[in-house]
Amino acid sequence: MRSFQKIFFTLLIILTGFSAVTYLSCAKKDKCNNVICYNKGTCNNGKCVCPVGYEGTNCETLSRDKFVSVYHGGDSCTYGFYGDSTAYRQYANSIRLTAEIFKPLELKMTNFLNDVNDSAICTMIKVDSFSFLGANNSTTYNGTGWLRRDTLFLQYHVIHDTTAYHCTYWGLRY
Repeated sequence: MRSFQKIFFTLLIILTGFSAVTYLSCAKKDKCNNVICYNKGTCNNGKCVCPVGYEGTNCETLSRDKFVSVYHGGDSCTYGFYGDSTAYRQYANSIRLTAEIFKPLELKMTNFLNDVNDSAICTMIKVDSFSFLGANNSTTYNGTGWLRRDTLFLQYHVIHDTTAYHCTYWGLRY
C-alpha cells in the first residue's frame, strides 16, 4: 500500500505542476497593467489612446502647443457666396497664435485679416488641426486651420456687411 501512496503522491505532484505551467502559459497578460495615460487618455492593448487636444506616448503633451508662434504669409480670397467673382489678394500678413494655460484646447489667433483688432478663438479638433470663430464689428469669420511642419494653412469664410468672401491663408513660422 505504501508504494501505491508514493505513486499516487508523485502523480499528484506531476499533474499539479503540469496544470500550473499550462495555466500560466495560457493566461492572457493585461498589456495595460503598467501603462499610465494622462489627461483622461485610455489604454487599449498596451498603448494610450489620447483625447482630442493631447498627444504623446502617455497623452502628456498638449497638441496646441506646437501651433504657438508667429506665421508670415498671405491671404487669397474670392468674393461672392460661391467664389464666382474677382480674386482679392493680400500679402505680408502676419498671424500670431497664442495659448492660455487654463484653456488647454484653445488658441487665440490675432492680426487676422491683417487687422490687429481682428482675433479668433481656435479650438483643437485633431492633433494637427483646429476650427475657429471670430467677429469684429460688422465682420464675422469662421473656418479651419492645420499645421504641416512649419507651415500654417487656414481655410475660412468671411462675411463683411453683406459681402461674403471665401479665403485661404498659408504662412511660414518665423
